[in-house]
Amino acid sequence: MLKYGGLFVLSALLIIHPAVAQRTDENAVREAEDGFGKSVGSDSVGIYASGNVRGFSASDAGNNRIEGLYFDKAGQISNVIVRGTTVRVGLTSFGYPFPAPTGIVDSDLRRVGDKPVVSVQLNSGDYLGTDLVVDAALPVSEKLDLNLDLGLYDDEYVSGASGWFVSYGGVLRYRPVQGVEATAFFAGYQYGDEEQAPVIYTADGAPPPRIKRRRYFGQHWADWAGDNRNVGGTIKANVGRWQIAVGLFESHFTKNDYASAYYSSVEAQGSGRSTLLIGRDQNNASTSGEARISRSFGNGALVHRVLLSARGRRAEARYGGFDTLDLGQATIGVPDPQPRPDFDFSALTRDRVRQMNYSVGYEARWRDFGELNLGITSADYRKTVAQPGRPAEVVNDQPWFWNAAIAVTPTRSTTLYGAMTRGLEESGIAPANAANRNLALPALHTRQKEIGLRQLLPGGMKLVAALFDLRKPYFDIDSRDGFYRVLGEVKHQGLEASLAGQPLAGLNMVIGAVYLRPRVTGQAVDEGRLGSKPIGRTNLTIDANLDYRLPCMPALSFDVHMLYEGEKVANAANSATLPAQAVIDLGARYRTSIAGIPTF
Repeated sequence: MLKYGGLFVLSALLIIHPAVAQRTDENAVREAEDGFGKSVGSDSVGIYASGNVRGFSASDAGNNRIEGLYFDKAGQISNVIVRGTTVRVGLTSFGYPFPAPTGIVDSDLRRVGDKPVVSVQLNSGDYLGTDLVVDAALPVSEKLDLNLDLGLYDDEYVSGASGWFVSYGGVLRYRPVQGVEATAFFAGYQYGDEEQAPVIYTADGAPPPRIKRRRYFGQHWADWAGDNRNVGGTIKANVGRWQIAVGLFESHFTKNDYASAYYSSVEAQGSGRSTLLIGRDQNNASTSGEARISRSFGNGALVHRVLLSARGRRAEARYGGFDTLDLGQATIGVPDPQPRPDFDFSALTRDRVRQMNYSVGYEARWRDFGELNLGITSADYRKTVAQPGRPAEVVNDQPWFWNAAIAVTPTRSTTLYGAMTRGLEESGIAPANAANRNLALPALHTRQKEIGLRQLLPGGMKLVAALFDLRKPYFDIDSRDGFYRVLGEVKHQGLEASLAGQPLAGLNMVIGAVYLRPRVTGQAVDEGRLGSKPIGRTNLTIDANLDYRLPCMPALSFDVHMLYEGEKVANAANSATLPAQAVIDLGARYRTSIAGIPTF
């Protein structure tokens, strides 16, 4: 099958009031405030996502939020209950207290309008993968409303692999009095027969030869199956000058069946050693939450706010115990079906993390002049790794972190800002080829500094730009004694920019770009064992989106998406690269309805 550039969407609203917003109106280009990252329903724009913000993972940095409250994600929240996700970096992250380096990724759950709405959405897009989503938005009373959602997905991937998913969830909101809202949600999905494309390691570190697109060449019995679930609740209250926000969340992701295929020592003609890593009962779980209270002082032009916050998480992972299967010599891109053997699994490793962050913050907002944000955090971190047949390894850390940001407004159309922040991230265990193999590693202390501006341009356009410098410790095997320890640092320095707005009537434009200079320093680089550029990073990414509705025919719209990614380093020695690529998507939509019900 060939990839289809367009996305077919059929949506019918079975119970509807014409003024109510529906899934047929979801449009990330029209809703995005900037080009850094925005998803609305199945539509997304921007240069960043939760796994890649300024070249690092916002999830690993502890920067996931659910409607502004801290959330430690073990498994992805099912999209059926998520209205949209926004990536906040630089000036756009002002208003989110106690951020860690990288950026904030905030998810908004679905909300209900004034009238009951049931929507049925059928999509068929990339590689003819098909999904069916049913959403019921039910206002039970003036104070209580309910969303119920179900999704069936038959996904197809570029590698020729496929998988099925059954998603479900619901959101309940209760507003007992004005200024108080309680939210509870549940979401999950079951998945199975999800094949994974094999990973290819070449003998000389150069890119492998080309293979036929959309032909899966792994073992069809080596797939993933399991479940994911997230449940939680929040309470938010504004009582006079006091603001209270509390959230508690439970997140699980389980791989009952797990398989990872790879080809090693692949030669120029495509021949290499085929190996399968088979596992079962791999599990990640986390209980997390935040309690935050703040009070505002002052009136008029100058307002102060003092914040107290407690964030915590208890995370546990079970992994390992794999059986390794040698499938012999094979050629990449060519199916080599073999019978399913019996497996010999071993005991699992248990990894537990307990972390509490206690924070105090101060904000000052001076109308038409600027804003100041300050915060200090005391962290209590404990990690325990229990491997079969070995004593448990324990790591403790009680660091202090701080964040500071200031923004000034010299003119009504110009805002300048600067910010610095510190954070804590996990670092795993030492690899099997190190002298201190399987040792639990200390947590990473990360740091970030940035300066930037926001400029309002004529015609309602908005430019946001920033220079940033983000650094983390870099672990490697010390050539002097074979121990795996911190030997340098990874630093990402770059320039990011966004231009968004409506330059012409009916035309929405969202453009994001980032120039990144990623570098690794340390002993391995100095000795020539490792290149100075991280694998898979590109220096330049540009994401541009246009959506145009004809003023004379508002039912008709055209959209253009352009993505450019620069050259990428392909191996650790930096001796091979992947070429730059550009992708252009063209689309058109004519909005139709049946008996006043939007259908497309």
